[in-house]
Amino acid sequence: MEQKAKLIQVSPLAKLMLAGSLVFGAFDTLLIPVPYLVAWLVLEHLAGNTIWPMDQLFFWVFVAIAARWLASIVSTTLSHLSAMLVTTDLRTRLLEHLVRLPMHWHASQTQGGIKKVFTSDIGQVESFLAHHIPDTVSALLLPILSLICLLWINWILGLLLALLFVACILVQTASLARMSKDSVLGRYNRALEDLNSAVVEFTRGMPVIKLFNRELSSFSKMRSCVDEFRDIQTQGYVTFAPRWALFSTLTVMPFTLAAVAGAPLYLAGQATLSEVTLFLMLGCVCLSPLTKLVRLAAMVSEMTQSLDRLREVLAVEMEQTGTFSASLVRTPQIRVQNLCVRFGEKTVLNNISLVAEPGTTTAIVGPSGSGKSTLAATIAGLERVDSGTVSIDGYPLASFPASELAGLITPVFQAPHIFAGTIAENIALGVQNPREEDIVRAARLARCAQFIESFPRAYATRIGEGGEVHLSGGQKQRIALARMAYRKTPVVVLDEATSYADAESEAEIQAALSELLRGRTVIVVAHRLHTIARAQQILVLKEGEIVERGTHESLLAEHGVYASMWEAHHKARSWSIRTRREACPC
Repeated sequence: MEQKAKLIQVSPLAKLMLAGSLVFGAFDTLLIPVPYLVAWLVLEHLAGNTIWPMDQLFFWVFVAIAARWLASIVSTTLSHLSAMLVTTDLRTRLLEHLVRLPMHWHASQTQGGIKKVFTSDIGQVESFLAHHIPDTVSALLLPILSLICLLWINWILGLLLALLFVACILVQTASLARMSKDSVLGRYNRALEDLNSAVVEFTRGMPVIKLFNRELSSFSKMRSCVDEFRDIQTQGYVTFAPRWALFSTLTVMPFTLAAVAGAPLYLAGQATLSEVTLFLMLGCVCLSPLTKLVRLAAMVSEMTQSLDRLREVLAVEMEQTGTFSASLVRTPQIRVQNLCVRFGEKTVLNNISLVAEPGTTTAIVGPSGSGKSTLAATIAGLERVDSGTVSIDGYPLASFPASELAGLITPVFQAPHIFAGTIAENIALGVQNPREEDIVRAARLARCAQFIESFPRAYATRIGEGGEVHLSGGQKQRIALARMAYRKTPVVVLDEATSYADAESEAEIQAALSELLRGRTVIVVAHRLHTIARAQQILVLKEGEIVERGTHESLLAEHGVYASMWEAHHKARSWSIRTRREACPC
């Protein structure tokens, strides 16, 4: 539990707010029995047993009600504010951590799993601090305070209620022990995470499902997750419904118990009518807060698992960065020496060495799965290096913080992400107060100004999720190239940046790239080999190692892997669909 406390970092202000919430919550709870006790005193006064002035009794009732209202508002406000501070800090730490994790870790995660950690799991912490801690004070204090008062007024009736209180605790303790033994909440959360991931995948695959006229029953993963979630819910209901029904019945038994036991005690002279009436009134509310304790116990169990999942993410090793400034780099030479990258037990890149001189283009080619994209991402500073170095102008990339590295290297990937926002915001991504003329210039350099300016709101058009227009894959890639043009970094890493373009668009983009990349150090991953034929250096990867290097002409002369790939590429470009015209019967 100590490790979990360290995970939740509470600022002094949040601690003060939480302590204030507990104090005011306790004060609110202490005032709950006051109206019932005043009603008892009124009955005692009418019976001639006390001489309390009626006007004072009613005054204190109104004071207690007003004080409870004020204490409840203050307690709730302080608990929510403290929860907001804690979870905001937690989400900020998680975001900063996720940004610095290597790309292969993100590729191995499901979107539903990450979403659940960021929203549901941290939401459990927020709900616990905002609601359940104040509720716990009420749930603990009210039954104990009520039982003390009732035992003092009439020990026989009070003892019966105390026995009922103990029975409630025993029933719920047995339920919690069974829940822990069967790991019900853990299985429930795993099933919920799988269902979230399946829903995201199913929704994104809806065009394909509709295209091939498939039904839900044919989508086996989605169906399996739905069935598993139903089964775990059903098991929970079957296991715990009887216990919960018994517990709920016991918490509302004080009224019946006071009525059944109070009558003979009154007739026997062991209790007054006002005492029996007080037990009927206060007994109805003294055990009801125990249901909050039940929710608290379940909440603590869920929050423990949520914190465990959160800790697993925060325990993933981040890429270590230094404090060097990008201004130190004078010559954008990229040097890779004895680079090795592993994903778990698998070696993806092994003993890679290369030098990319300033103003030159280095192309990386190879069959699928050879490690091309991983090498490009590592050169861009986005993957963790297990051994070896990647440096720019002699400075290791790890020497630069992410903000400085972003001013040196711009990566453009095959499927660039478009954020929800305007086109201008997507082009000038991360830049505060960008100039409109710079955005327009970058768009024109990337050959995307024409289709942007055809929209009614031009650069103010909202794109991305929930946007005003839908962009094709080629248009998204041009937006990504405009980002690169806007940033003007000395090094550019392109990973299949024109893969979605048609022949006409590709020609335009290649012309744009010729202008955009002039004078820059370029690392390009390509499957369309004709686009890199003029590269000053071509590296051929196979199974994570460089097996050939040279120019287009020298590699063709070797008649090796590159020559075979070029021949296959040439045949693919000349391939066409032909049909045989059948002779028409006369």
